[in-house]
Amino acid sequence: MLKQIRLFRGKVRRYALSRFRPTYVDAQLQARRGECNHCGKCCEILFRCPFLLTQEDGSSHCSIYENRPGSCSAFPLDDRDLADVDFDCTYTFDPEAEIIPIESPDTPETEDTSTEPATVSERPSSTKSIPLLLLQRILNKTP
Repeated sequence: MLKQIRLFRGKVRRYALSRFRPTYVDAQLQARRGECNHCGKCCEILFRCPFLLTQEDGSSHCSIYENRPGSCSAFPLDDRDLADVDFDCTYTFDPEAEIIPIESPDTPETEDTSTEPATVSERPSSTKSIPLLLLQRILNKTP
């Protein structure tokens, strides 16, 4: 039961990161090395994906590969994802970029020296958004 809970948390974490933290996903993809071995284990976490087709030789193929969701195309994001498939995946990660810290959006990354007023979506908010709170809770960070 504990393994299923861990796998569920991993599935939600991957979805939230691919949906709400694309810069984190991009950085992790840059640190990822290797190629897919078409084992299909990533498509069988918790349940078998209905789009997964298994060939006679044991290899797998995604029937919606060209239009697959972002969390599927980004798998694995880090070593936690590799653990979810019992490290059978042939991808690896650079040791120095193993897990990149996720910054809070209200922490400015660079100083903005422009004199134009910020748009509504760029203005700092006094309250954190619900997706950010959910993401922080999933990643065991305190809000």
